[in-house]
Amino acid sequence: MPTCAGTISVMKILVVDDSELIRFRLVRQIMAIPGVRQVMAASSRQQAEYLFAAMRPGLLVLDLNLPDGDPVHLIPNFKNERKDLKVAVLTNDATDYNRQRCLQAGADWFFDKSTEFEQLLEQLRLLPEPATFRRSP
Repeated sequence: MPTCAGTISVMKILVVDDSELIRFRLVRQIMAIPGVRQVMAASSRQQAEYLFAAMRPGLLVLDLNLPDGDPVHLIPNFKNERKDLKVAVLTNDATDYNRQRCLQAGADWFFDKSTEFEQLLEQLRLLPEPATFRRSP
């Protein structure tokens, strides 16, 4: 199992979701996790690319439905730029097909937004623990 390269105390997180309500909720709940240093939010692939280059996050929370197209290709692109990047996909389109293509692209976790939102937050709370970075089945 891969382990955390650093601790969450230096964690910068980028949330990418087209829903303003989801972005606000995620940012608020992630900022409440002790040790999180910075959380930024984007509503499109273009904004995600800009913010990723500017902030160099350690964790990306990515929705699959963005107004400017399919963001799955961002996963390997961003991981090529930052080898220790962790990616959590959080989507309402949680089909087996999407799960497989996201994990194959390099996502570390895949969560159904309607039923696994709290599981994502729990996974983020576990980040400082050794050996807690585990990929979705």
